[in-house]
Amino acid sequence: MRELYDLIIVGAGPAGGMAAKVAGENGLKAALLERKTDIRTIRRICTMIIDVDEENFGDYPTYNRRNKKFVFPHNGFSVKYDGPTRNIYGFHIITPCGNRFQIGDVKKGKAGEQPPVGLMVDKGYWIQIMVDEARTNGVEIFTNTNVNNVRKESDCVVLTDNWGNEYRGKFVIAADGVNSRITRKLGFNKDRVFLGTYKDISRTYEGAEIPDSDALLFCMGWKVSHSIAPELTEGHFHVSGASYNVNDDLDGAIDLFLSSEPYATWFKNASEVGHRSSCVSNIVSPIPLPFKDNVLVVGDATWMQETGNTAAMALGWKAANAVTEALIKGQINKEGVSSYLEWYDKYYYQPRGKRLASSGGADFKDFLPPEDIDYLGSLVPEPLPATMNAYNIFSTIGRAFSALLPRIQEERPDIMQKLMAMRSFPRELALAKRKREGCAIVS
Repeated sequence: MRELYDLIIVGAGPAGGMAAKVAGENGLKAALLERKTDIRTIRRICTMIIDVDEENFGDYPTYNRRNKKFVFPHNGFSVKYDGPTRNIYGFHIITPCGNRFQIGDVKKGKAGEQPPVGLMVDKGYWIQIMVDEARTNGVEIFTNTNVNNVRKESDCVVLTDNWGNEYRGKFVIAADGVNSRITRKLGFNKDRVFLGTYKDISRTYEGAEIPDSDALLFCMGWKVSHSIAPELTEGHFHVSGASYNVNDDLDGAIDLFLSSEPYATWFKNASEVGHRSSCVSNIVSPIPLPFKDNVLVVGDATWMQETGNTAAMALGWKAANAVTEALIKGQINKEGVSSYLEWYDKYYYQPRGKRLASSGGADFKDFLPPEDIDYLGSLVPEPLPATMNAYNIFSTIGRAFSALLPRIQEERPDIMQKLMAMRSFPRELALAKRKREGCAIVS
């Protein structure tokens, strides 16, 4: 295919869908390449929760219910969404015996005394809206197209797909996700730190009776991590098991989890419905400079595992506008898209990415048995201020338990000793363990 595009976007997730939408609106000659045949179908695990009305990478995404749009007031754009929603009132950590560390008060939320901090959406439908708008505005959509190679030529970037077709563009936006093939092919990952292989499976159940369920429930103290999340369909719940050890039996772990109290009581009348979903993510540190050979990297491809849906959309929006500006100026190079690179550095890499790049500590389960997790989960009985922002969640947990350290030292010096040992565990040993238990295919 000798046709030369202004821009080729690879991947039709939130970042790629938004980039294609903007490229079409801006009048670019653009193409969107997506490996799936049905863009709307989401089979990779995702709770589809959008955090709203709090700071997120410098913006404050909110939902305009009257006009059916998500609004990004700081960056100055909006995205149509007229699909179903469900209010989410916080993030709760649940221990093996059922103790809860509550970030957000579900009861107050249901009573109208606390606004939702998250909205569950039909993510596949939302992406389809953006892709349809892109198509209406002249963007060519290629589905069932898996990009497996990229190279730079003198006047363009050349992509090759699984059918042997070639696509040429002045610029490329790589929005091909956490296991991005484009970042691997271009050598972005050579200097990124491998932080582990994270595998996750989920099932959907109907008929469960879960107290205060309009929150994301994260269950700690098991051999693998579990989570429970409500779905858009009333009475349906997503139950997952996840681990950094590729040899762990996640199906068996979920069976054990659901047969243990109090969870067995919650699910005694439940039955599994729908299809199971999964994902395997090789997690590496964020990319400091998301540009090489006229390829701009956006969304999860830039990050450790996921930027989140709204952050990914903002990245796609900014990158496509930067490419438009570069084409207008005739600067088909790094300087031409400097507005994207500077913005990414200011709002993503410097405040969040640099810190994530130094992460990768010890695992709780290697130091604290279930009964210790139960004790820690009992120390904060009242709900804390609500948030669904992952970074704010970690900050809230840190502040709460920092204040409790004198009490833990007095009541359970044995647990304090374990906490200190975990805190001082050498990072290089923790990362070596992740490498042994994972599958480090990143470069």
